[in-house]
Amino acid sequence: MIDRVCFLVGHHHTYSNIDNIDYQILVEADFLVNLYEDNFGINAVESTYKKIFKTENGKLFCKHMFKLNI
Repeated sequence: MIDRVCFLVGHHHTYSNIDNIDYQILVEADFLVNLYEDNFGINAVESTYKKIFKTENGKLFCKHMFKLNI
């Protein structure tokens, strides 16, 4: 468990080779925070949504937070 947590912390800004649901959830959560805090425009949010978000809950959060009609 410690090894996995260390891996996730060390790779949470690496978006290729996401190998498990825990990694996917972490990446999606990180993007939600960054998109919000950095005040990205709607085009960037929609593009990120299409490229990054895979989980149903991640998609729902993103749609709700940014009022997406995707």
